[in-house]
Amino acid sequence: MMVTGVSGQTGAGKSTLADFLSKYGLGRNLEVDAIGHELLKKAEIIDKLVKAFGSDIIDERGAVCRKSLGRKAFENDQTIARLNSIMHPAMIETVKSEIEKEAKAGKRFFIVNAALLFSMGLDDLCDKLIYVVTSPEIRLKRLVDYRKWSEETAKERLFAQDSMPEGRSDIIMVRNDSTEEELARTAELLAQTLKNSSTGANFE
Repeated sequence: MMVTGVSGQTGAGKSTLADFLSKYGLGRNLEVDAIGHELLKKAEIIDKLVKAFGSDIIDERGAVCRKSLGRKAFENDQTIARLNSIMHPAMIETVKSEIEKEAKAGKRFFIVNAALLFSMGLDDLCDKLIYVVTSPEIRLKRLVDYRKWSEETAKERLFAQDSMPEGRSDIIMVRNDSTEEELARTAELLAQTLKNSSTGANFE
């Protein structure tokens, strides 16, 4: 089974690209962020988060308030590291389990879509790697226009995720400064190229 890893910074369009690649035959798109959201419902994870960040991250229903957790967790590098030390091991194990499940089911292709693909070491589980690149100005506009974030919040998160590792020839770079229709056309071509096991180049 060929596992394709897709990454890119906030607002670059990595999830949109991953959806298109899935549509064009590269297998199920596993959203690693969504795994993290599901893990927030697990008692053992909740317990660790409360010990690390305080009981005020829990709302009146007894669930983790992601907004409250985010405020505390993204305060500085130390708090981010604390959050990651709790969440990442469980997320990585879930990704491994999903890959095994797909392989046992005889699937030929699978997509791992993660903002922190490289820093979490998930790239080691992938056969092909794609990084979506978009200018900071366009990413900021997308976050404000489409995600309805305040400009201040958007600027805080703009560079908070993995940048493309330098000196790696195994990463396919996809430029996404244009329209969604153009990205769809790029994805269709790229999916066909990868399915044919061709070597990747830059798709700009």
